[in-house]
This record gives sequence, structure tokens and C-alpha cells, in this order.
Amino acid sequence: YGTLPSRRALKNSRLVSQKDDVHLCIMCLRAIMNYQYGFNLVMSHPHAVNEIALSLNNKNPRMKALVLELLAAVCLVRGGHEIILAAFDNFKEVCKEKHRFERLMEYFRNEDSSIDFMVACMQFINIVVHSVEDMNFRVHLQYEFTKLGLEEFLQKSRHTESEKLQVQIQAYLDNVFDVGGLLEDAETKNVALEKVEELEEHLSHLTEKLLDLENENMMRVAELEKQLLQREKELEVVKVRGGLHRGPWGGSGEGGPHPPRPDARCPQETYEHTSHQVHTLRRMIKEKDEAFRRRYGSEPPPVPGAESPPQPEPEPRKCPPAPPLPGTSPSIALTVGLSAIRIKKPIKTKFRLPVFNWTALKPNQISGTVFSELDDERVLEDLDLERFEELFKTKAQGPALDLVCAKSKAAQKVAAKVTLLEANRAKNLAITLRKAGRGADEICRAIHTFDLATLPVDFVECLMRFLPTEAEAKALRQYERERKPLEELADEDRFMLQFSKVERLPQRMAIMAFLGNFTENIQMLTP
Repeated sequence: YGTLPSRRALKNSRLVSQKDDVHLCIMCLRAIMNYQYGFNLVMSHPHAVNEIALSLNNKNPRMKALVLELLAAVCLVRGGHEIILAAFDNFKEVCKEKHRFERLMEYFRNEDSSIDFMVACMQFINIVVHSVEDMNFRVHLQYEFTKLGLEEFLQKSRHTESEKLQVQIQAYLDNVFDVGGLLEDAETKNVALEKVEELEEHLSHLTEKLLDLENENMMRVAELEKQLLQREKELEVVKVRGGLHRGPWGGSGEGGPHPPRPDARCPQETYEHTSHQVHTLRRMIKEKDEAFRRRYGSEPPPVPGAESPPQPEPEPRKCPPAPPLPGTSPSIALTVGLSAIRIKKPIKTKFRLPVFNWTALKPNQISGTVFSELDDERVLEDLDLERFEELFKTKAQGPALDLVCAKSKAAQKVAAKVTLLEANRAKNLAITLRKAGRGADEICRAIHTFDLATLPVDFVECLMRFLPTEAEAKALRQYERERKPLEELADEDRFMLQFSKVERLPQRMAIMAFLGNFTENIQMLTP
């Protein structure tokens, strides 16, 4: 009171007072925003959050950290994210920035002496970028900070001594979307799905072949049973005749002695001949089963009547196997018997390579082929195996895919049609319909008229697996009732909608299957 301050002292005090006033205002706002009522008032004020954001233009790092903590709190409430982005748009306009968040990144790079500010800044960036649900928008915000050099700076700063800052940096890096990697994964997945579809189709063809072989086997067995019964009848007749006509060549008969006809066989010969035929036929069936097992790697289904056919005579005893050579073990004897075949070691490769679609030869089949003379070790000496593997490794292990190509393919996949069927069921139905090569109208018309010329019985049986369930029929009817465009439905769903409208569908399909299999069933049952 007693002394007047100098002009310089007054000027300095005013500057300090202004800075303190801003700091004090921010402190007051934080206190107000600690209560719900005050927080709502700040959020609804047209300029409050803008002014808080502009308070970042301050040299005090503690003050800037406080501002960022308030902005992060606003960003986390519903509707707060849009308010924060609008506040930084305003900041860009007022401070003449070229890019949004430019000044914030400048402070973040230069204020490395204040750990509290850096932690607050990193936490704010994490919340702004990673609290968004829309992935496209999230990638857009991420790219804004990437353009300003955030990721390069984080790579340099990730080994900081501050544990809090490390946690925030690692949280950002863990949540970053690697768009290139995602596109590559999507393309790899699409390739895998296409491969799965091919394999399913291949499996379907194999199943068809299996059914054909089963049918052929069953018909063959039925024929063999028939022949066996016929032979047994003939044998009985021969035995009866042999008992009635006994002459000088085996007894006396009513008509006196008759010399045997040149083509006539005695009962024992006929019996042996018939037994030999039966054994031959059984052996043929066994060989077919073994061939089937070698080709498809599974047991053939049991054939009715093939397991225990009637046997007129026990099988002739087989000769015992020859003993091993003196002084040799069975394994050495086997080697001698197979012309001293060498068992080659498998070649280990760094990458997975494509596999040839062939059946491996057995050791005793190699003799006289190119494989008996092939020396793997000599070939490997001449072959650049690393380059060979690089050239022929499977696609999934190849180099990064062309992103432009991947983007265009991904864009094509986006416009998927509406499907109400379960994914695997829809895929299997699509494969079945592709094999038929007929439209839904033609198929449904053939079912109405029991037309087995248009729909073969094997296709009818395949189609019976796709009779619409109650839930599927209800979902399709609901879709139609809501008058939604049928063009938006996937092809399989459109087919299922029309298929479900066929009157008494399950009964019609069962009748078609019965009609189609009738002749074959008769042939099997006749014996």
C-alpha cells in the first residue's frame, strides 16, 4: 500500500495474471464437470468445449495435460466424440493449421521432458481413434495421425522409462488396423473358401462313384448268389441221377447198363467244379473290395448277403508259407524276396509343396519302372532345392498379394445377396443344383409329374436331404409376406422358396425315390 509498483512490474503481473486466469478457469471447469449437472451444462454450451480445446495454446505442460484429460472425458460420453472432432475443426480454423491435430502432434513430439503431458496426450489419441465403432471411420482417424508422423514417433518412444507411457503407446499399437494385412487375410480366406468348395465338389463326385460301386457290388453279389443257388440245384439233380442209374460203371439201373457220355461228369467232379467256381467268384469280390480300399482309403460298405453265403464245402487248405532262409531273420528274407528294395528317406522341405494326385506303388511293384533306377541323393546334388521350393510352394505361403487386386476382389464380395439358409446348407444345396444343371421351374415341374427322365433317382435322393425344415419355410414365407424383392435373395433361397411350395413335397419325393429304385430292389431281393 505504501509504494507504487513500477510500469515493468505491472506489465509482467498482467501477463502472469492472464495465464493464471486461463489455468484457473480450466481448474474451475474440471470441478464443475465432476458433477453430472455441471457436465451436462458444459456439453450443451455452444462454445465451452471449443474454448477448452483452444486452451492447448499454452506453454505450461501441466496445463495442457489438464485440458487433454477434460477433452478425453467429453469424448467418452455419448455424442461426445462428434463434439471433440468439431472442437478440433474449430481449432484448425482459428490456429490456421493445414491438418487437424497438427498442433497437438507438434506439442507431443517436442514436450518429451514432461511425462505427464505425454501420457495425457497419448491417452487422448487412443480414445479419439479407438473408441469409434465404425471400422472405416476408425481407419480414417488412424490415417490422420499416421500422416502427422505418430506411428514413427511411437516406434522411437516405445522403450521409454515411464511405465504409464509405455502402456498407452502399446495400447495404441495393439489396436492399430493393418489394412494391408486385413486385405491379404481376406484374400487368403477367399482362396481357402474356393478351395473348400472345390474339395466339397470333388468329395461329392467321389461319393457318387462310391454309390455306383456299391450298386455294382450289390448287383454282382445278387448275381453270384443266384448262380450259386442254380449250381446247388444242378448238383442235387446230378446226385439223384447218379443214384438211379447204376451200371457197370457205377451200379445197375432200370434201363440196363449205359456207358457214360463223353461230356457227362460224375457227381464228385460236378461238385468240385461248382465249389471251384464259387471260390473264384468270392475271390473276385474280395479283390474288388481291396482295390476299392486302395483307391479311396476307406472300407467299402457291407453288402447284404455277401458276408455269409452258403458254403457246400470248406475251402481247400492253402500251402503254409515257406520258412525264411537259414540264418536270416524274416525282415532280411523279405528284402531278398523283393529284390533288395531300398526304403528311401522322405525329403524334408522348408515350405509346404503341392502333392501329386497319384497312388503310390507298393515296393514289389517298383521293379522295372523308372523309380527303381532313380537315385534321390544324386538328383538333390544337381537340384537347387531352395529355388525349387520358392517356385513351387503353395499359394498360402507366397509373397504378399497385390493390394489393388485384393481391394477390387473384396469390393466384389461386399454386394452379397440376402440368404435365410444356414451357410453350409446353402453351399451344399448350390453344389447339388449345379450338378443337376436345371432351373427351379423345371425341377419343381418334374416333381409334380413324377418325371424320372428329367430328374434321375440319384439326384432325387440328393435333393431329399434339402427338404425345407419348418424354420426355413417359415422364414421364407415371412420374407415373401413382407413383400421384399425376391431378386435380392440368393439363388439357393429362391430355389428353396419355390421348392417349399410343391404340394405334399416329402411324399412326392419318397414316391419318386421308390419308383426309381424299384427295378434294382427287385434284382437284389429275387435271390
